[in-house]
Amino acid sequence: MTISIADYPKAIQEAFPGKEIIQTRPRRFWIDLKPEELRDAVTVVREKLGIFHLSTICGEDLRDEILANYFMGGQVCIALRVHMDHDKPTVPSLADLIPGAIPYERELRDMFGIDPVGNPDPRRATLPEDWPVGVYPLRKDCHPPRAGQAWPSVEMKTEVKA
Repeated sequence: MTISIADYPKAIQEAFPGKEIIQTRPRRFWIDLKPEELRDAVTVVREKLGIFHLSTICGEDLRDEILANYFMGGQVCIALRVHMDHDKPTVPSLADLIPGAIPYERELRDMFGIDPVGNPDPRRATLPEDWPVGVYPLRKDCHPPRAGQAWPSVEMKTEVKA
């Protein structure tokens, strides 16, 4: 499948009927999704738009919600923006669709507390094993102690993972 750069805006709109498509540059598009729409959206981007590369996944704490941005790149970049509940952020894993998503999803779990349901690798990605359970360093409500101080009212324990 080959789509010319000039035809992508129309092709993306046709691939995502009813969705608002935000184009911020000639080759950059943003689509807002609910977690349950993610897997179908990735399939559409791959099958209808011919974009197969997951460049990265970035998390954001917007205070009232958690956002995961899935950047799919090729001739154009499509960012699938998944909005999640701040108190219990979950998203379906893409591990079976895109095996390269596994380390990004592990990092989302460590840094933002986003649970990639179905990710086959429960190990931590970036944090040490003795990091406090329930403390996510890239969330805006995380306030690490200064050097030499203990975590305030956080019990230091490690998660038991397989």
